[in-house]
Amino acid sequence: MSFTDSIFNGSIYWLIFIWLICAVWLESSKYFSKYKRLFSLISAIILFTFIGARWETGTDWDNYKFLFDSLKLDWGFITSIYHFDIGYILLNAGVKIFTDSYTVFLFVDSFCAISLIYFLLQKTAKHPNISWLLFYTNFMLIQFMGSNRRMISMVLILWMIYFLCKKYITKSLISLSIAFLFHRSSIINLILYLIPSNAFSAKTIIKSFSICFIIGILQLPEKFIQFIAGLLSFALHVPLVELLTFYSENGEEHLVNATGSLFLSTILALGKRIIFLIFYWRLISRNKKDIIANTFFNVYILGIAGYLALIGSFFQIITSFWALAEIILIGRIYGQARKNEKLIFCIFIIGFGILQIMNALNVYPELYIPYKSFLCQ
Repeated sequence: MSFTDSIFNGSIYWLIFIWLICAVWLESSKYFSKYKRLFSLISAIILFTFIGARWETGTDWDNYKFLFDSLKLDWGFITSIYHFDIGYILLNAGVKIFTDSYTVFLFVDSFCAISLIYFLLQKTAKHPNISWLLFYTNFMLIQFMGSNRRMISMVLILWMIYFLCKKYITKSLISLSIAFLFHRSSIINLILYLIPSNAFSAKTIIKSFSICFIIGILQLPEKFIQFIAGLLSFALHVPLVELLTFYSENGEEHLVNATGSLFLSTILALGKRIIFLIFYWRLISRNKKDIIANTFFNVYILGIAGYLALIGSFFQIITSFWALAEIILIGRIYGQARKNEKLIFCIFIIGFGILQIMNALNVYPELYIPYKSFLCQ
């Protein structure tokens, strides 16, 4: 698909992008900054509607629609559909009790995810609109139009981190448990209980990245996963083992399907994260007592380290749980940037956003372009 095809046939994607850029500019201006919460609400409504109103658009379409259409409302469905997580099945069943409309379900699913982000930004972000822009370009098209289950799980992990910052251990465990019900890979986030509330030092970051890069180049995690899958081959009919075996054998292909060009995605991700990291580090160092900013920064560092260690492996996608932390981080610390720093960062994020949207739309252009709504049925 050519650049011009992506621009004109996917015009709605670019219109939303332009609105989010305008919202960032407006919240940074002296006069309109007092309306930043209103702009954030408008952005949330736009993104909620965009995800919920789609029809035959997005990589998750066929499998998830088939699940909803074929779901039988008896207690047997809980055990019979083992390849979907129980939380997601119950959400489907809860909607289907009232209606057979898959569109209604998509709106409910979208509302769960977007509203959770919106209310968390209300609690944590001083500049929520820069968070929405980053969320849209980095995560929404690839992650939130590619897995109805994972998008809810990922957002619940953000709340888990927030509760950890506030020392609400019980609430954090509840958030993690619900996230696990929607996506079993969420269990990896138990490691976040070890994250310190003080920002990692530059020395710690450099050492961690160096070690993880060597691990990734040697592909040690992939070899370890293949070894474990081989040991558990006797239990092939256990769902978790089936998934482990399947993804260890087909990891790179599915990583490409999930993120677009593997080479381009890797270059974009690493380049962006290194540049963003420098920006975040400068701002974090200006207010070292902000526990929320420090914790989300550390989770973001963990995401980069995991990304380096899992290069070329499908399980690299697990690090998206931690990468999403940056939408809370940037909304929290953006106000500490000087005027020229904000300008440079916005220019970069717009340029990178264009590349990221292009890459996302090129995964399966026939499923993204043109965007179709339920009104097109």
